[in-house]
Amino acid sequence: MGLSDVVRGLLSGEDPASDAESDAAAGTVVYECRNCGTTVGPDATECPNCDSTAIVEYPIE
Repeated sequence: MGLSDVVRGLLSGEDPASDAESDAAAGTVVYECRNCGTTVGPDATECPNCDSTAIVEYPIE
Protein backbone atom coordinates (compact mmCIF):
# COMPACT_ATOMS: atom_id res chain seq x y z
CA MET A 1 0.00 0.00 0.00
CA GLY A 2 1.52 3.29 -1.12
CA LEU A 3 1.14 6.71 0.40
CA SER A 4 -1.42 7.67 -2.23
CA ASP A 5 -3.53 4.62 -1.26
CA VAL A 6 -3.44 5.65 2.40
CA VAL A 7 -4.47 9.24 1.59
CA ARG A 8 -7.19 8.06 -0.81
CA GLY A 9 -8.59 5.74 1.88
CA LEU A 10 -8.60 8.49 4.47
CA LEU A 11 -10.30 10.98 2.18
CA SER A 12 -12.93 8.52 0.99
CA GLY A 13 -13.84 7.46 4.52
CA GLU A 14 -13.06 3.80 3.83
CA ASP A 15 -11.63 1.71 6.62
CA PRO A 16 -8.32 0.31 5.37
CA ALA A 17 -7.83 -1.42 8.73
CA SER A 18 -6.67 -4.80 7.48
CA ASP A 19 -4.07 -3.34 5.12
CA ALA A 20 -3.04 -0.61 7.55
CA GLU A 21 -2.59 -3.05 10.43
CA SER A 22 -0.40 -5.38 8.40
CA ASP A 23 1.64 -2.46 7.04
CA ALA A 24 2.10 -0.97 10.52
CA ALA A 25 3.31 -4.30 11.86
CA ALA A 26 5.79 -4.55 9.03
CA GLY A 27 7.00 -0.95 9.54
CA THR A 28 5.86 0.78 6.35
CA VAL A 29 8.41 3.01 4.67
CA VAL A 30 7.68 5.29 1.71
CA TYR A 31 10.52 6.15 -0.66
CA GLU A 32 10.17 9.41 -2.57
CA CYS A 33 12.16 11.62 -4.91
CA ARG A 34 13.10 14.88 -3.22
CA ASN A 35 13.17 16.69 -6.52
CA CYS A 36 9.75 15.85 -8.01
CA GLY A 37 7.90 13.88 -5.30
CA THR A 38 7.51 10.66 -7.28
CA THR A 39 7.10 7.58 -5.07
CA VAL A 40 9.78 5.02 -5.92
CA GLY A 41 10.62 1.52 -4.75
CA PRO A 42 12.97 0.69 -1.88
CA ASP A 43 15.78 -0.35 -4.25
CA ALA A 44 15.63 2.80 -6.38
CA THR A 45 18.83 4.78 -6.63
CA GLU A 46 17.45 7.21 -9.20
CA CYS A 47 14.01 8.67 -9.88
CA PRO A 48 12.44 7.23 -13.04
CA ASN A 49 10.60 10.51 -13.61
CA CYS A 50 13.35 13.15 -13.33
CA ASP A 51 16.58 11.11 -12.99
CA SER A 52 17.43 12.72 -9.64
CA THR A 53 19.44 10.65 -7.16
CA ALA A 54 17.95 12.48 -4.17
CA ILE A 55 15.75 9.67 -2.81
CA VAL A 56 14.44 9.97 0.76
CA GLU A 57 12.68 7.48 2.99
CA TYR A 58 9.77 8.31 5.26
CA PRO A 59 8.78 5.76 7.91
CA ILE A 60 4.99 5.65 8.33
CA GLU A 61 3.79 4.72 11.80
